This record gives sequence, C-alpha cells and structure tokens, in this order.
Amino acid sequence: MRKYGIRLLLAVFMAGYAGAVMAQAGGRAAQGTAEQSAAPQYKIGVVDMQFVLAEYDKRKQRYQELQAEVDRLQKEIDRMSEEIERAKQDFEARRATMTPEERLELKNKIDADYVVYQSELARRQRLIDNQEEQVLIEVLKDVEGVLTQLAAEEHYHLILNGRAGPRGAVLYHSPTIDITSKVLALLNKRAQ
Repeated sequence: MRKYGIRLLLAVFMAGYAGAVMAQAGGRAAQGTAEQSAAPQYKIGVVDMQFVLAEYDKRKQRYQELQAEVDRLQKEIDRMSEEIERAKQDFEARRATMTPEERLELKNKIDADYVVYQSELARRQRLIDNQEEQVLIEVLKDVEGVLTQLAAEEHYHLILNGRAGPRGAVLYHSPTIDITSKVLALLNKRAQ
C-alpha cells in the first residue's frame, strides 16, 4: 500500500513538473527568445578527500609528532622485550644447574614479566590509537570548516567526495568542477 502511494505521488509530481516544463518551453518558443529558464542553477564542486587529507600540512605535522611518540614508546617496549629475552636465555643456560624450586621461581618471574609486557604493549597501542583518532577528528573538523566556508562564499549547493576509482563516491566528474586544490590551499593557509 505504501509503495503504491509513493509511486502515485511521484507520478503526479513528474506529470506536473513535465507539464510546467512543456508550458515554459512553449512560452519561450512563442516569445522566440533564448531566455534562461526559471529553473534554479546549482553549483557543484568535487573534492578528492583522500588527497586533501594526505597533503594537509597540519595533518602531516601532527602525524610526525605522533610518530615521534610511537618511536619513544616503542623503544621502551623493545627494552622490556629484550629484558625478557635475556631472562629466557639466562634461564636456558642455567636450567641444568638450578634446583626445581629455582627453575619454577625464575620461570614464574619470566611469565609475570611477559604478562606485564603484553599489558603495557596493549595499553600503549590504545594510547596511540586514541591520539591518532583525535588527530583525525581535528583534521576532519578543519576540512569541514573550510568546505562550509567555501560553499558559503562561492555559493556551492553541493560538494561531493570525488575520490578516483570504483570505490569513490563519484565515478566521473569534469575537471572544471574539481575544487580539491582550492580546498587544500585554504586548509594550509589556515594552518599557518
């Protein structure tokens, strides 16, 4: 029942629209002029968001800072891992000369150190993931702000993500509506 109602409304709308267009075309033909139609003109822009995000200077800087933090945290994790490896090698080298109680005590210490290592590795990964998410949120907010500003100033009605390829939102667009470089320039100007 609902589909029928929507189809009926659509058919009525299309018939009315077609009639209006025909009347308008007939009126223009009668006037003998090439006046523009009263139909609204829409301004559309296309932005390659993948390119914008990759080339945005602020994002690059923030990711360099994040990479420095990752490197620092990785050094500490590597140190912990090396200590565990040395303890394992020491355990294997001394295993034959140890009492069963000493072996059990050293093995338990190595296992406990490994659990701490795994926990610390997971904690640091979550920390980096959260920081990366914050950077992405900040960058996307900047991009949204520039797109909103550009749309208002230049009267765009629609701006699409024009990522190339079959996974993109737009399969084809004329290069004349590509505003990627304009968006990137505004972003980098703001970031300075």
